[in-house]
Amino acid sequence: HGLDISSEAVQILRKDPRFIAFNETGSQRRKAYGHVCDISRALPPLCYGVSNVTTLIFCLSAIDPSRQKEAAKHVVDSLKPGGVLVFRDYGRYDEAQMKLGTSRSKRIKDNFYRKHDGTKCYYFSLEDLEDLFCDDLRMEVLELKYLRRVYGNKAQNQVRRRVWVQGRFKKPSVEQ
Repeated sequence: HGLDISSEAVQILRKDPRFIAFNETGSQRRKAYGHVCDISRALPPLCYGVSNVTTLIFCLSAIDPSRQKEAAKHVVDSLKPGGVLVFRDYGRYDEAQMKLGTSRSKRIKDNFYRKHDGTKCYYFSLEDLEDLFCDDLRMEVLELKYLRRVYGNKAQNQVRRRVWVQGRFKKPSVEQ
């Protein structure tokens, strides 16, 4: 099951020859699905408890912090007991956050900004993720760290310093 808020992205997926071929050759139990979905509202009914591994890559940061807990709960609900959530998103003190922070008109809330293209972005700390996934949703941390990278553009004589947060969280198994 693949979810995206963009109907255009889901249509591109559904037209991909690999997606089509898999669904033509797969059994009735092994099909691929693409759903248009706003994870902060709900999941499609087919998506509850179906996943051994769910990825949440640069999605949660675009959601208003007041709705992140609900969105995270929906994502965790997609997992089977014992399933793993793989997470990567923007980390606190990323260079982009520092640039946005110099303009008062870009700041919406603490660590939540409106970018030049109108999209919104929250910058997470490791503690934010522990609070969200462990304290609130009872997930177990398998991995949680900052990823720091420095990229150079020699032609423009620029260096960019990026910070991301990366985590793997395990949903509790059913008690026996």
